[in-house]
Amino acid sequence: MANNKIIIDSKLNSFFSLSEILKYKSLLGNLAKRDFLVRYKQAFAGIMWALVKPLINILVFGYIASKINSAADVTSNFVFVASAMLLWQLFANVFNDVSNSIIGNSNLFAKVYFPKIIIPLSSILVCLVDFMISLIILFILFIISGQAIHWQMIFAPFFIVLTLINGFGIGLYFATINVKFRDVKFIVPVILQLGMYITPVIFSSTFYMDKLSNFIPNWLLWIFYLNPMVGAIEGFKYSLFGGDAIYNFNYFILSTVISFLFLLIGVKYFYKFERNFVDYI
Repeated sequence: MANNKIIIDSKLNSFFSLSEILKYKSLLGNLAKRDFLVRYKQAFAGIMWALVKPLINILVFGYIASKINSAADVTSNFVFVASAMLLWQLFANVFNDVSNSIIGNSNLFAKVYFPKIIIPLSSILVCLVDFMISLIILFILFIISGQAIHWQMIFAPFFIVLTLINGFGIGLYFATINVKFRDVKFIVPVILQLGMYITPVIFSSTFYMDKLSNFIPNWLLWIFYLNPMVGAIEGFKYSLFGGDAIYNFNYFILSTVISFLFLLIGVKYFYKFERNFVDYI
């Protein structure tokens, strides 16, 4: 029997390298295209599911928000919830797809060398396409509610990218754990479900802060902003509606910093165990 040799090039990067990713951009595009086609293949409504799922959530939680926050205009409640819900849905999809991406593509590992981080990166592209389609809902609600166009809208892409960073960074950490402990895939949906209720999706940060102030001292309210999606959603709302959407600028900066910290942790953890993936898959 011939001996199989595995050659590991010492020059291979042990951390994220944009130049290395660009060398395999065609593979990145093909993986994204494949995932997109698989997601909607033989689906009765096809790509319409990118609209149906968020629309149902917006109708349900928009109704709840309008009942609790009866002082605000009903249409305004729905458009506020829609803006936060669509961004949260983007985060949830990226987090979920990235965390399952390595296990879902384990058949690729033994075939040829390529930067393994391309697999979770391809998941982001599919989720971003879904998000762009779902923005049709927000556009329609903007017209119905007669929302004004603010100059702050130029910042909206930054907070969309920040949401991708959140989902990717946290998702990479869970993707790495998922290689060894397969029950992680059951934990992720629970985290996302609970996370939505402690993030200003249905209600504003002001609402949460008012409630928290009844139980904890004011100087501890910053803990709420350790949730990286708080800053992303507040910033997105500010971009769309202007005004005082950001509860506290210092807290907002804290949440944004946490986003990049989670990204750094996720990427470092992924590359630390990347070469051991084949031992568990």
